[in-house]
Amino acid sequence: MMLNDKQKEIYSRQIMLKDFGEEGQNKLNKSSVLVVGCGGLGASVLYYLTAMGIGHIGLCDGDKVTLSNLNRQVLFTMDDIGKSKANTASIRLKALNPNLKTTVYDVFMDEKLAGETVPAYDIIVDCLDNFDTRFILNDASIKAKKPLIHAGVGEYFGQLMSIIPGKSPCLRCLFPGTQGDGSTVLSNTNTIEPSPCVPIIGPTPGVLGSMQAMEVVKYLLGLQVCTDGIITYNGLEQSLSHVKIEVNPNCVCAS
Repeated sequence: MMLNDKQKEIYSRQIMLKDFGEEGQNKLNKSSVLVVGCGGLGASVLYYLTAMGIGHIGLCDGDKVTLSNLNRQVLFTMDDIGKSKANTASIRLKALNPNLKTTVYDVFMDEKLAGETVPAYDIIVDCLDNFDTRFILNDASIKAKKPLIHAGVGEYFGQLMSIIPGKSPCLRCLFPGTQGDGSTVLSNTNTIEPSPCVPIIGPTPGVLGSMQAMEVVKYLLGLQVCTDGIITYNGLEQSLSHVKIEVNPNCVCAS
C-alpha cells in the first residue's frame, strides 16, 4: 500500500530515520498490537503507537476512569470520570489518527479472552497492574508464540522486559514462584513488587510506556530488542540498569 501525501507529511520525521523509510511506515500501517491495560502505562503506549501509525490496536480494560487516575493516565480528562477506559481511549486515539482501526474489549483480561485474542495480533503489550493477569497474558503469548512487551511501575521506579518466545526468558523465569494469594516471590530485588495500590508519580509510567512503545516498533521493523533480561529504571537518579535473566529450563517458555 502506497502512502498518500498526507501520511508522508504526518510521518515524515520517522520516515527520515535510517532503516525506516516508507517501507517501515507501511509495515507499521499493516501491523496489529494488543494493549492490555489502558491506565498509566497503557495511555502512553496507546498514544505513541497511534501517533506512529500502527494500523490496528486492540484495547483491553474493564475499568472506568476515576479522579485518582488523572495524575498519570494522560488520555483522560475530568469529563471522562465514570466512563469506560477502553471505549474512551479508542475515541481519543481515533481523533489523533482517523485511519486507526480499533477493537475494544471493555472487560478485564482472563484466560479465555487471552486464548481468543492473543493469537490474532502481531505483538502484545502488558500494561497491567497485577501479576495474576500478567501470568495469564505471559502464558497465552508463549503458547501462541507472540512477543510480549512487559512493564511495571511504582513510585519513581519501573522495569521493562521484552519476551520473545523461543529467544528470551519470560515472566515466569523472572518470578519463579507464586503464593496462593497471588503475590509473587521475586527473583531479583530490583524488580517491582505488585501491590493493590501503588503510590506513583505521573512521569514514571510515561517513561516506561514510551519505552514499551519503542520496543514494539523496533520489533515490528525487525530491529534488535532486549531479549536477555530486564531493564530497570530509577527516576530519582535518572538511571537505567540492565539485569540479565537466564531462561529457566523448567519454565513453560522452555518447553
